[in-house]
Amino acid sequence: MISISDDVKVVENFVRVAQIIANLESILTQAKNLSLTAKNARVVALRAGDAALGFKPITNFIDEFSEQTIASTTKIADLSNQLFKVAHKLVRCSQYFHQMTLLKTHINSKQADAMYQEALKSQRRAASQLSLALSELENHFEDIQKQMQSAEYIAVTSRVEATNAGDFSDSLQSVSDFIASAAKTIKTAVVYNLSEIHTLRGVLK
Repeated sequence: MISISDDVKVVENFVRVAQIIANLESILTQAKNLSLTAKNARVVALRAGDAALGFKPITNFIDEFSEQTIASTTKIADLSNQLFKVAHKLVRCSQYFHQMTLLKTHINSKQADAMYQEALKSQRRAASQLSLALSELENHFEDIQKQMQSAEYIAVTSRVEATNAGDFSDSLQSVSDFIASAAKTIKTAVVYNLSEIHTLRGVLK
C-alpha cells in the first residue's frame, strides 16, 4: 500500500522537474533574444562606421555565446524530459521495494526473498540512472554559468565601446544594458535549477 508520504514525494518530484523545465523556457527565450540583439547591434555598428569599430567584434561574441546557450539549453530540455521519466521510475521502484520488504517481513520464503532481491536491484538501477542524469544536467548548467560570466564581461566591455560611438552611443548602450539584464535573468534561473537538482538528490535517495 502506498503511504501518504510516498504520494507527497511523487508530487514534489514532479513539481521540481516541471519547474526546471519551465525555467529552461525562460533561459532559452533570453538566449534567443541575445542572438537577435547581436544581429541588431551589428546593423547599428555598421551604420556607425568607424565610430563603432571596436563594437563590431563584440557583436560576434554576443552571437557566439547566445548560440552556445541555445544549444546547451536544448540539450538540457531533452535531458530534463529523461530526468522526469527516470525520477518517476525510481519512485515506482522504491514503492515496489517497500512493498516487497513488508512481504519478506511477513512471509519467510524463497519466492518472497527472490522478489525482494529483484525489487532491490530495480531500485538501485533506477537510482544509478537518475544519478547519471542529474550529473549530466549539472554539467550543462555549469556550462551556461560560464557563458553568462562571459556575457557579463562583454556587457562591461561593450559599454566602454558604446561611449565612443557618437550619435549611435545610446543605441549601443541599450544593447549593453540588455546583455547585462539577460545574463542576470539566465544566471538566476540556472542557480535556482541547480538548487532544485540538489534537493532532488536528497528527496530521491
